[in-house]
Amino acid sequence: MGFLQNIFYNKSIRRLRQMLEAVRVGDFSLQYSLDKLSGEERRMAEEINAVIREFRESEHRHEGETHFYDALLSKVDSVLIATDADDRVRWMNRAAVEGLCGFRFGTIEELAVLHPSLPLQLKELRRGSNALVSFTMHNGEERQYAASLTNIFVRGICYKLYSLQSVVSILKQSEIDAQQRLIRVLTHEIMNSLTPVVSLSDMLAENIMQGVEDNVTQEDVRTAIMAISRRANGLMQFVQRYRRLSGIAAPVVQTVRADDFFRGVLKLFSSRQNCSREVVYDIDCRDIMLHIDITQMEQVFINLLKNAFDTDAALIRMKVAVSDDKRWLVSAVEDNGGGFLPEVAENLFTPFFTTKQNGEGIGLAVCRQIVCNHGGLISAECVDDGGGARFTVRLPLNRF
Repeated sequence: MGFLQNIFYNKSIRRLRQMLEAVRVGDFSLQYSLDKLSGEERRMAEEINAVIREFRESEHRHEGETHFYDALLSKVDSVLIATDADDRVRWMNRAAVEGLCGFRFGTIEELAVLHPSLPLQLKELRRGSNALVSFTMHNGEERQYAASLTNIFVRGICYKLYSLQSVVSILKQSEIDAQQRLIRVLTHEIMNSLTPVVSLSDMLAENIMQGVEDNVTQEDVRTAIMAISRRANGLMQFVQRYRRLSGIAAPVVQTVRADDFFRGVLKLFSSRQNCSREVVYDIDCRDIMLHIDITQMEQVFINLLKNAFDTDAALIRMKVAVSDDKRWLVSAVEDNGGGFLPEVAENLFTPFFTTKQNGEGIGLAVCRQIVCNHGGLISAECVDDGGGARFTVRLPLNRF
């Protein structure tokens, strides 16, 4: 190898080494000047510059996408926390910092400063399922989150993504949705009643004003007035049903032993229903004391049991237990009567919505109102792959 070739070879090796080192450490500022270069040496420097430039542009695109998604996820109200297999926090959005605890934390265990039970509640979440995470802050503030866990894979590494949404915000949105659905139902019912009333009354008034009474027989007048009367009475009944829904009194709280209350509900229901079918009753907290309006809560569970019986279910089960954090009484009425369609689920608690031929559509709406007045939650879900339904009532044990 000649002297000049040896110099070119050494320079090329040095430049390649510098390029590789820059790529290794992520420094893409390297750029060779081409002013005094020519031939193969110039082409080599151009190639190195081109490679570095492509790395730099790729890094800029990646940084731009990262900033975009980080900004996007920071606008999400839900708390999002990503951890590795050792529960070390790798990423969290703004809501996790500002809304959950006010600081960045390194591991799930560090959330114990908010409440000792919080790390365990998160670790007990199961992938793909939803659960209620609740705790009391040091200042006495009650926190409740609808929590879920998802596994995500990045370059073959599994990360856990925790999502927590404030139950308060969910309830507010649910309330807004319910109000909108209620307005649609009210508008539909009122218009159905008023349209024929207006049409018939206008027709009678127009004939009388034009002096064509001879063309309107007594039978025509009688038929029109009877139709107006029927629709007016129907509208009056509808308004009365609405008044029943909106006139639920505040709970008059009494203290009752859980087992005594639920056995009383079953006895009351059996006497009213006059049905030989039995409900399988399972309770593991017989001596827990409830602070409830007994009459109102009896109405809730009698209505849930009646709905289950109306499905002609072969098996109906009432299960009562205390939540893992000892703060809630969780009671469920479950049947195998066929469940309900997914599109029906969101309307089950909407006033005046019903799937029954002669139903009024206020039973479950009343149940929800009573449970909410007690500071609780009520939900519905399909079970056994749509073969049945489960209605779950959660009541706070220490609210009153």
